[in-house]
This record gives sequence, structure tokens and C-alpha cells, in this order.
Amino acid sequence: MTDGQRTLKIGLLPGMIELYERLAPGLREKLGEVTVQAKAVLEAEGMAVAAGEVAATREQVRRECQRLGEAGVDLLVVAHVTYCPSGVLVDAIVEAGVPTVLWPAQPMFELRGETYDFDTVLLNHGVHGTQDLANVLRRRGVAFGVVHGHWKQKDTLAQLREFAAAGRALRAMRDSQPVQIGGHFEDMLDLPLTDQLFLERMGLRPTAVDVDEFAARIEGVDRSAVREMIEAYRREFRIDTAVDRDLLKKTAVGEVALRAVLNERNSTAFGVNFLTLCNDARVADGLHVAASRLMAEGYGYAGEGDWVTAVMVRGLMAAFEQASFTEIFSVGYADNRLVLRHWGEGNLALAREKPRLTASEFADRIEAKFAVTDFEFATGEARLVNWNATPDGRGQLVAIRGHVEEERLSKVGGPRAIFRPAVGDVREVLTRYAEAGGSHHLGVAYGVSDQTIQKMGRLAGWQVEVI
Repeated sequence: MTDGQRTLKIGLLPGMIELYERLAPGLREKLGEVTVQAKAVLEAEGMAVAAGEVAATREQVRRECQRLGEAGVDLLVVAHVTYCPSGVLVDAIVEAGVPTVLWPAQPMFELRGETYDFDTVLLNHGVHGTQDLANVLRRRGVAFGVVHGHWKQKDTLAQLREFAAAGRALRAMRDSQPVQIGGHFEDMLDLPLTDQLFLERMGLRPTAVDVDEFAARIEGVDRSAVREMIEAYRREFRIDTAVDRDLLKKTAVGEVALRAVLNERNSTAFGVNFLTLCNDARVADGLHVAASRLMAEGYGYAGEGDWVTAVMVRGLMAAFEQASFTEIFSVGYADNRLVLRHWGEGNLALAREKPRLTASEFADRIEAKFAVTDFEFATGEARLVNWNATPDGRGQLVAIRGHVEEERLSKVGGPRAIFRPAVGDVREVLTRYAEAGGSHHLGVAYGVSDQTIQKMGRLAGWQVEVI
């Protein structure tokens, strides 16, 4: 299911005012030619483009928005070449539910007073169409982005690409159909729940799978699928002697059951509460191996039943190189570094070398022995990203710029890394993160820029803090 490398797809929606068709009968065709020109430039930059027909009525706009939405575009670009009134555009754009950018895509690059005539006006005055629509969208509380610039300017194209990546992340989050298995970790209140305004606006609500349902799934798994899963483990992992055949089988049974749950619900993001599952003798497993393998396939995941962070991780995976669920475990104050780690789950696609499969134990209400993954995260520039709620219930992204370093953590297990923030003093980083309200669950994402994180916030109407 991995889709982070799929070509970004932009939908171009050109519009015009119906009055101009009567004043200048050939204008629609000229606007179509400009749209084709803009499409070619964007495609030359490596983006896929679906171009709508020039629309001048509400019905035409609605038809084109529907068509572009069905084409699976990551971003809807309202290409104001000439003027198109907001009343013609706004309802269909809002109904489409696709992340939207306004771009006055005029062909004129240089203003020459001696040649600026009425024909030039008709093909180059989308700027006040952008202003009209921006005003109305803002008054309605609809989030959007704006790009001002000519397609000959490389930074204009870069902005459109960044917005498209941000749009893909948001669409993947909205379409994730999250599942929460085993409920929410008791009293871990920093993880946003369903009463947050930003989740309601996205239409995000998890499907709950309790331990009884999951245990029943385990009982009914396909045995041939279990055998195939065990063989996959043997190919993909260095398996410790502590992981015997019985433990391999239990691990595979849990993963087969989990995949069935996700497939039935068309889900691409899930949170697992290990406390509930490990304390039930019918399961006795936190699904750490399954989570690690599914993240490598593009699924979003977070521990402790945190389906919200799982949704964010899914979005990061869909739009950028790779991402994984993680936490900040410890602080090196003297050398300004952080330890990233969790129990036994991490995106296997980020492993530096062939990951190890080892055994772990949990003793609370029962004795539970289960398999976990063990590896060091890949080195390179990365961002720690947190998605949480502001005091008024709206969304917020908090990101920390930095680098995953070469040095290893050889005395502890699990997916792990040493992360050096770009801001030199780790005390400042962590203070700013705490003051922004960042929670203890994060994604570590590779191939994502600060600008794209800012644009995710812009398109969704969230606050953004980049440290």
C-alpha cells in the first residue's frame, strides 16, 4: 500500500465570468490554451495534472470539481487567469472537500505599458478573482492556500509542489478510516480524543475493536495465511533463539487477524492499546511486529490506542519519503541530543540493516511473552511531528527540525535513534515544544520540509509551530 513515492497530482480548475463570453466570444478558447500551457509546465516539473474545462456557471464548476475529485487529485488549484466571481465557485469548491489553493495563473510575466490593452486585460486579471474568492472562503471559515507568482518562476512551481504534498497528506488523513484496538490507555490525556473540533471537521471518528472481538478474530484466522506469514518473518528478520516456533506462530496469528480487521473496515490507520491486549490470555500480544510491518506498507500506527497520531503518521507516509511512530525517551543535555524509541514497534522501511526479531515479556495481570522488532532508524535529515489540539479544540502541528545521527544505541532494544535538533540548545527546543502543547506521541518523518508542514497547516486551518 506504500504510496509516498506516487507522483503528486494537481487538479487545475480554470474559471471565467459568463459576461465575458458575450463581450469576447473567443475568450473561452484562449483561456483553455493558457490552461494547457500551465499544465505542460507543471508536468515538466514532474507533477501529474488533470485540467478541467473552463467553467463560467455554477453547474459547470460543480461538474468540473466532481470530475477532478474523482480523478483523485491531491490538490485543487483554482486557476484564476481572468476574473470569475466567488459566487460561481465557492459552493462547489467547498462541497468537493479537496485541499484548495488559489492561483492567478496569468500568462503575462512582464508588464509593458505600451502593449497593455483590453485583450491583455481579459487574459491577465485573475488577481482580483483570487481576492474575491479568498475573502469569501475566509469569511466562511474554509481553509485554503494562495500562490502568487508566474510559472516561469521556479519558486512558484516549488510552492505548488509543496501544497500538493501537503494536500496529499491531508487527504490520506481524512480517508484513513481509523481503527482503535483495545481502547485508549487509561489516564493518558495528552492524546486528543473525539471531542476535538479539528477532528470533527475532518469527519474523523475511530471504529472501536474491543478485546473480545479481536480474540474472536484470532480464533478464526486462516491457517495457511499463518504459515505464509511465518515464512515472511524468516525472510525479513534475523530471528533470535528466544523466538521459538510457538511464538512465531502466535505473532503471525495476531498479524493475520489484525490485517483482516483493517481490510474489512478499509482502514489505513490504527492505534493499539497493548495494555488491554497483553492482559488478555486469548491475545497476550501487543501486535508490535504487525504494526512494524504494516507501517512499512504505508499504514499509520501509534501505540496506546492513539488513533489520532496514527492518522497523522498515515498522512506523513502518504506524502513524504518515510515516517514512523516514535517517542522522545531521554535527553542529552550536555550534547544537545534526544533518544527516540518505543517498545518494539517502528517502520521497518527505516531500518539501517536487516531488523532483528526478539522476545519481550509483560507481567501485569498475566504473564505475556511476545515478539518485538529491534533496529536502528536510518540516518538523515528528519522532522519530529506532533498533531494535537489547541485550547479551543482546533488542530495544531508542532514540528522539530533535526537529524538522525550515526551513533548507535547498542544497549537497548526496539526501534530507536539518536536525534539532534537543528536548534542548538535542546533545552530551548523542549521548552518551546512543551509551551506549544506538544504531546508525548510523535511521528519521525524523512523527506518533509518546514514549508510543507506550514502548508499542511494552511490548507487545514491549523496552527503550526516549527522549532
